[in-house]
Amino acid sequence: MTSDPDMTLPLWAAPVLPAAQVPVPPPAPRAPAAAPLSVSQLTRRIRLLLEGNFANVWLEGEISNFKAHPSGHYYFTLKDAQTQIPAVMFRTANRRLKFTPENGLQVVVSGSVQIYEPQGKYQIICDTLTPSGLGALQLAFEQVKQKLAAEGLFDAARKKTLPLLPRTIGVLTSASGAAIRDIIRVLTRRFPTVHLVLYPVAVQGVGAAAGIARALDDCAAINRRHERDPHAQPLFFDVLIVGRGGGSLEDLWAFNEEIVARAIARAPMPVIAAVGHEIDWTIADFVADVRAPTPSAAAEIVVQPRAVFVQQLEDARRRMRVRLSQALDACSHRVQRLTTHYVFRDVPRTIDAQRQRVDELWQTLRTVLHDSLAVRTERVARATRVVGAARRLFLERCVRDEQLVRVRRAACDTACDHAVARRHDALRRMLDCLEALGPVAVVRRGYTITRDGATGRVLTSTQTLSVAQELRTDFRDGQVRSQILAIVRDDRPADA
Repeated sequence: MTSDPDMTLPLWAAPVLPAAQVPVPPPAPRAPAAAPLSVSQLTRRIRLLLEGNFANVWLEGEISNFKAHPSGHYYFTLKDAQTQIPAVMFRTANRRLKFTPENGLQVVVSGSVQIYEPQGKYQIICDTLTPSGLGALQLAFEQVKQKLAAEGLFDAARKKTLPLLPRTIGVLTSASGAAIRDIIRVLTRRFPTVHLVLYPVAVQGVGAAAGIARALDDCAAINRRHERDPHAQPLFFDVLIVGRGGGSLEDLWAFNEEIVARAIARAPMPVIAAVGHEIDWTIADFVADVRAPTPSAAAEIVVQPRAVFVQQLEDARRRMRVRLSQALDACSHRVQRLTTHYVFRDVPRTIDAQRQRVDELWQTLRTVLHDSLAVRTERVARATRVVGAARRLFLERCVRDEQLVRVRRAACDTACDHAVARRHDALRRMLDCLEALGPVAVVRRGYTITRDGATGRVLTSTQTLSVAQELRTDFRDGQVRSQILAIVRDDRPADA
């Protein structure tokens, strides 16, 4: 069997055929088309794939677009310099937070990546959230402190003064803790008869803050009932001590809660905060009226030692005796001076001298009154004479003026009558002249007056007339209506 020489050549040596002669292989058969996926099916597959590989992740980033929804859920964006991812922290998880997230806070979160199918976007569901660098409790402490300080709860103006000697001291602390034992020991040593009332509360753990706030409100309610009816409630707290012994920041956290701070602020009685050791500071220390470094120091602040009060009473009693002795000595000396006064040595003579002085003053008064009355009587008499003379002169002038008025009135009447008569004569002459020159007089003398029949206008020239125009002619004994048949004008000028 012979072989084709072209088949034995290497590939690089195969003959090059023109493009038109290159054989075209037949098309490969197409695979059957798969059924298309819906958007929901694709999103669900992506969610299963993504959530299976990222079930527990830790992320660090900056919070932005933070929003606390009324439902209690937190929605925010976690971002770094290049990328951002939506984040959600549901109410069941964020209720464990001690602080409130805010924009710009660098945090570390743990949770799972999930797909929100209605919008087809991925997000991280946060289970935990802690600040980067600064602890969560310390951040929460600073947030509550800034908030209450802005509201004025730390202002010195609202601090109440401790009573000098309280009748009843209320202590809000654990019944089994060392704080109450220290307070009882110090108060027994300093003032054993003081009335101390323990209100046992939990000072750490879940619900401790709410219990402390409730205890403060109960003590305030007792005081209000006592103010309304002093016989209805035997207890009346003059001051409250709220505190506990030392511990970690987590152990003391109940006294950093906002609910405890507001309960201290609204308490009507002074409140001493005695939490932890001297280096421990809580929000309750800032809000309380007095801050004690330890519970023992609070017992020393709330009341002075009994010996101090006794010494103060002795000092006051001694000063009172000295003051009373000095006052009695001063009164005794004054009485002695009064008894040796000359008035008391010769009383009748002094009385006689005063009587004589009274008589002299009475006589002087009578003289002055008599002279003053005489002067005023003379002035009244002179005024009466002056008024009488003026009255006579006034009456005489009135008579003269009345006569003058009568004369001038008669002259005025005469002049008016003459003027009216002259005006009457002139008017009559004018009327006679007007009647003689008027058209009625002309008609009476035998003349006639021709008028326009339509307007009644007097016609004085043929230039204003027209043929067929109606005329009205006035005679002495009536009128004539006529119509123009022809007009014959005179060529002579009108003034000829």
